[in-house]
Amino acid sequence: MSQLANVPEGEAFSYIARNVKTLLETLAETAKEAKVPAPRLIPVTKSASPDEFLALMRAYPDTAAENRVQAWKERCELLEAADLPAPEWHLIGSLQLNKVKYVVGKVALIQSADSEKLIKEIGRIAEARGVRQDILIEINSGREPDKGGALPENAEALVEFARTVPGVRPCGLMTMGPILPDPDAYRPFFALTRELFDRFAAAGLFETDSPILSMGMSDSYLPAVREGATMVRVGRALFRRG
Repeated sequence: MSQLANVPEGEAFSYIARNVKTLLETLAETAKEAKVPAPRLIPVTKSASPDEFLALMRAYPDTAAENRVQAWKERCELLEAADLPAPEWHLIGSLQLNKVKYVVGKVALIQSADSEKLIKEIGRIAEARGVRQDILIEINSGREPDKGGALPENAEALVEFARTVPGVRPCGLMTMGPILPDPDAYRPFFALTRELFDRFAAAGLFETDSPILSMGMSDSYLPAVREGATMVRVGRALFRRG
């Protein structure tokens, strides 16, 4: 787990560093109670102002995630202008086919690979660039018609397909789950995804020694930890004042 960088106590955005510290401690404590390894925190920056984003990168510089390609490009430009190093970038939102060319080989992980067509395009561009792009297979655990992701019964076939595509390395699963008022109501969706993850990992379907299970956001990261997530994607909770 990342070490929190020092941020001056009087800095205007020191609440962000405090939020990161509190969240890391909460993740560790919750994981210990659940007797699972603590997950990796992946900060999602879409709700941050430019100044908040830069403050986050000074406090927690190693990883960041964006939902949209254009927003990711703008964040990269901000870092360059501020003379700050780039983090390990993750793309977590829906990825359009015509935007694949902008991110392959430039982000560490595409978390939202949800169709054969998209995976094939990622692989095509990765091969042309002489790289191998890490991806997660997105699972539509809530069976929501307006969301991307493979249905649970189709997930294994999509992972198997990804394994046949040169230039692509399937490293695990990601899910969002439906938006729910009670955090504990997320647990069945996370448990379902964890069952798939465990089965696929045991069968050796993920091409990494450390398979990734990405689950949980600002309103649902605690049940995700309890269900064994290895990554949680948290945004709004990092930028709350007070």
